[in-house]
Amino acid sequence: MRLTLFKKILAVTLLLSLLPLLVSSLILLSNLESVNTRLTAEIADTSDIQAAESLQMRAQHVAETISEFLRQCEGDLLFLASTPTDRQTLLNFYTTRRSEVWERFGATEELRKLTPLYRTIAYIDKNGNERIVLRDGMFLKQSELRNVSVPSGTEFKNEDYYFRTKDLRQGEIYVSHLTGFHVSRQEQLAGASEPEKAYDGKIYEGVIRFGSPLFDKRGAFNGMVVISLDHRHLMEFTQHIDPGRNFSTLFPSYKSGNYAFLFDDQGWIITHPKFWDIRGLDRDGRLVPAYTAKSSQADIDSGRIPYNLDQAGFIHPNYPVVADAVRKRKIGYVDTTNVGGAKKIMSYAPILYDTGDYSKYGVFGGVTIGFQADQFHDAARKGSRLIHRELRAHRTLSAIIIIFTALVAGFSAWALSRGITRPLNQLIIGARRLAEGDTRSRVSVSSTDEMGELADTFNIMSNELEIRKVSLLSTLDELRRSRLDILDERNFKESILESISSAIVTFSPDGLLTSINTTGRNFLGSEVAVDMHYRDVFSGWEGMEQRTQQALIEHSGYGRQALRFERNNGWAHFDVGLFPIGNNAERGLTVTMRNETEKEKLREEMMRLDRLASLGKLSAGIAHEVRNPLTGISLLLDDLHDNAALAPDDQNMIKKALAEIERVERLISALLNYSSPVRADFRMGDLNLVINDTALMMKRQCERQKTSIVIDPGELPSFRFDPEKVKQALINIIKNALEAIPDGGEIRISTSADSQHARLIVSDNGPGIRAEDLPLIFEPFFTSKGAGTGLGLSITQRIVEEHHGQIRVESSAETGTVFTLELPLVY
Repeated sequence: MRLTLFKKILAVTLLLSLLPLLVSSLILLSNLESVNTRLTAEIADTSDIQAAESLQMRAQHVAETISEFLRQCEGDLLFLASTPTDRQTLLNFYTTRRSEVWERFGATEELRKLTPLYRTIAYIDKNGNERIVLRDGMFLKQSELRNVSVPSGTEFKNEDYYFRTKDLRQGEIYVSHLTGFHVSRQEQLAGASEPEKAYDGKIYEGVIRFGSPLFDKRGAFNGMVVISLDHRHLMEFTQHIDPGRNFSTLFPSYKSGNYAFLFDDQGWIITHPKFWDIRGLDRDGRLVPAYTAKSSQADIDSGRIPYNLDQAGFIHPNYPVVADAVRKRKIGYVDTTNVGGAKKIMSYAPILYDTGDYSKYGVFGGVTIGFQADQFHDAARKGSRLIHRELRAHRTLSAIIIIFTALVAGFSAWALSRGITRPLNQLIIGARRLAEGDTRSRVSVSSTDEMGELADTFNIMSNELEIRKVSLLSTLDELRRSRLDILDERNFKESILESISSAIVTFSPDGLLTSINTTGRNFLGSEVAVDMHYRDVFSGWEGMEQRTQQALIEHSGYGRQALRFERNNGWAHFDVGLFPIGNNAERGLTVTMRNETEKEKLREEMMRLDRLASLGKLSAGIAHEVRNPLTGISLLLDDLHDNAALAPDDQNMIKKALAEIERVERLISALLNYSSPVRADFRMGDLNLVINDTALMMKRQCERQKTSIVIDPGELPSFRFDPEKVKQALINIIKNALEAIPDGGEIRISTSADSQHARLIVSDNGPGIRAEDLPLIFEPFFTSKGAGTGLGLSITQRIVEEHHGQIRVESSAETGTVFTLELPLVY
């Protein structure tokens, strides 16, 4: 027959004596009061420890999240530093970097919306001038751009991020401390009694700047890119933390002490329910002094008292201790009292981060989470009241029991304790090991009663936990690998679509846009969005609407076709492909578009060059064939002219014929020079000196026509060019200008340079060139004057092209004609 635990207790109880029970009951009653006191205190202490450890783990998790967030910001900065600096790329980057921000409109009304991470994105040149600035989703006008090399010219009047970033090497990053104008107590509260009720008050608007230098191909500093993290996203990490039962809140209660805040590695608070505790600058860019025991009453009343933990020992000595511990990368908790007098437990954890100025301690700062200490002791007070009630009942019951069981209580208690406590202790030890994560822990109990069954059940549970733990870890590893594979595949496909130079656009069977790559947006415009109809997408693209309709509705016209239409005062050429998705486009349509405009322009230019080459060869042949007989005719006419027997009229006619033959000779020489130009002799020289020599040469001819030459030389470096050919080109332009102003006027010559080109500008105040003649002025033999060879500007164009430069002309009847020659400084 199996001896159960009930039978054991029953058998032992019958053997108990009343006397030991009486003695033990008296002792128990005398000591229960002191036990009650100690137990209440231990429950309170245990609650404090458990709560503090829970807050500590939560603070550590928030710190790790912030550290990862800062590294993400670095990644965004390096991405911008390696991409082209065009406005569309900046706008795409700005709109895709978003995070959720809670906005409140009352005690319970809230709005959660995705807000851009960066308040400002700026490209700055090597001299500190802002070139492109995207702020709050809008590009600043040219008049709004600043020179940030001067600290007083920065947004917050005293920032030095330009020089800090300029001194970095390629790939290095500068990260600033929080910068923003200080918000006073009155500004935040705006008449409210406390921060959580200040719905209409001013908010803190600050930034943390991330900067990285840019370098040109020669490795020289060429500017920088700076992104400014919106302070609101830092506030989101702590603003909604509720250490109590609710876990999160719209806005924390400062008076309760149940809130979290951040401070940086210098001890300054950078997020807090009281905005006037956050570090900030006054309107002149000076840092507002920290709150100390010596702060004036006027500053305290106005709330001009930002909080620095290193200087807050007069409020509670543990505040400087926390700041020092975080700088030493320690995690822990302390007892503190805030300015409002709330006693609380405050856990803290360092935010590990070592970029820029934060490399000194290797931390960005610290996270603190506080909870009012009194709220932890509710369980202790409830336990104490329960113990008191049980004590009273126990006294009454003990008085009755002692009479009947005092003699047998001692022996029964000893036997019962021996049979129960030993296996229970083993189970307690095994349970503690299991709670600590040791799933291989087992309990060895040889008893066959209920305690033995309990031990066997415990061991079975441990085995099951071990099996499930191994299975869970294996499943997590598989899920992690699967997720990485899916992300890699998705990123690979997106990278391919975004990197190709052709536009790829897809439509649903209903004709609605389903996807478009970056090249497609560049072709069709940034206003194109998903779910737009193809008629709106291809608005202004002649023929595309009909082709798309034919492919989607009539299920024909698939394949590649050329598209040519007039656009921006010129012809655009595209290679367009329409391909069905599924049978007869039952799942939609894919449209590919490749811009062939530049290729078509290159083909036309090659045809023009072939024509010019053929024309040159033809001109050279004709010139050689005509020159020999022309020389004979000239000699014969010269002899006739010297014959004294001729009449004066005949001699005059022969003289005119000789002049015409001389003009033909000049034309033939010009043709030969055009068809066989002299090889350019490039050497280092001063372009301004060549211009002065040319102006001096043409001065007499200009004076005869009552025309003045004005020279406005700019600073030009010495570079390689052919002085004689540049002089020839300049003479040709000046002669054309003189012919345009026969009654006198002004010819102005100016020079300038940038980092890549020297620029020569020749302008006159003549009547200008007719609009229909502008496309033809560089063609050989074209002239509108009825005289001359028509080769001057064509030769000038060829000289500029020999220098790998460009020539442009602008002309109007009101302002005259302007020729611009750009010559490369290095090629």
